[in-house]
Amino acid sequence: MADYPFIRTINGKKYFYRFTVNQRIQHLILAVSVVVLVLTGMPLKFHDTSWAPYLYALFGGIQAAPIVHKVFGSILVILFIFHIFYLIHIIYRGQILPMKKREGLTVKNVLLVLVRQPLVPNLKDARDIGDLMKYLFYFTNERPKGDKFTWKEKFDYWAPFWGMVIIGFSGLVLWNKEIATTILPGEALNFSLIAHSDEALLAALFLFIWHWYNVHFNIAVFPMGNVFITGYLPEELMVEEHYEYYVKVMTEAGLENEILPPHESHEHESQHEGESS
Repeated sequence: MADYPFIRTINGKKYFYRFTVNQRIQHLILAVSVVVLVLTGMPLKFHDTSWAPYLYALFGGIQAAPIVHKVFGSILVILFIFHIFYLIHIIYRGQILPMKKREGLTVKNVLLVLVRQPLVPNLKDARDIGDLMKYLFYFTNERPKGDKFTWKEKFDYWAPFWGMVIIGFSGLVLWNKEIATTILPGEALNFSLIAHSDEALLAALFLFIWHWYNVHFNIAVFPMGNVFITGYLPEELMVEEHYEYYVKVMTEAGLENEILPPHESHEHESQHEGESS
C-alpha cells in the first residue's frame, strides 16, 4: 500500500484508497468463478424449466458444462485456501511480528490482534444496525456513521466462508463418489446433493440481490460501483458509508479544514436551499 497515495485528487475530487491490487485480483477471480458456477449449476437444479437447456448449451451441454463447473469449482477452492494463507501472512507480518519484536507474544495479545481486525464484527456494528433501524422507522434523523468497514461489508465478507465449507465439501463428495463412499456412509451422497444445491441457490440469491444491490444498484453508486476495479472510493461515498473513518483519515492527512459534514447535513442544506428558492 505504500506505493499508492492514500488520498488521490483527480479533477478536484478526492478518492480514498481501499483495496490493494492483490485484493482486487482475488475479488475478480471470486466473482468470475461464482458467476460461472451459478450459470453451469442452476440449469441442473432447475432442469425441468424452459430456460435451463438453453443456458446449459451455452457451456457445451452435458459433454462440456460439467467440466467447466468442476474447473471453476477447483479455482474457487484454491482461491479460498490462498486467501486463508494471505490473511495469515499479512496479519503476522504487519501486526504480530512487530508486536513480537516490541513486547513479546502472549496468547492474550495475539487474540486481541485477531478480534481487532477491521473485518471482524464488533459492538459498533451491533450499535450501527440498531441506529439504522431507528433511522428507517423515523425515531431519529441521523444515520449511522460507518467505520473503515460497515456491518454490511463484513456480512458480505464472512458469508462466503460459511458457503465455501458447505458447498466445497459437498462438491468434493459429489465429484468423487466412489472414494467418498469408502469413507462415508451412502447417505452422505444424498445429504451432499441437497446441501450443495440449496446452499448454492442461497449463495446466488445473496450475490445477485443483496451484494449487487449494495455495491452496484444502490442509488448512491448506480449503475455500478468501480472501487473493485480502481481500488479507490470517491469522497462522497466515504462520507455516505464510512464517515467516522473518513474523518480519521482526513485528520491524519492534515486536511481537517476540508472535512465535509455528514450526509444528513447535505440533505438538510439541500432542503433549506430549496425552501429559500
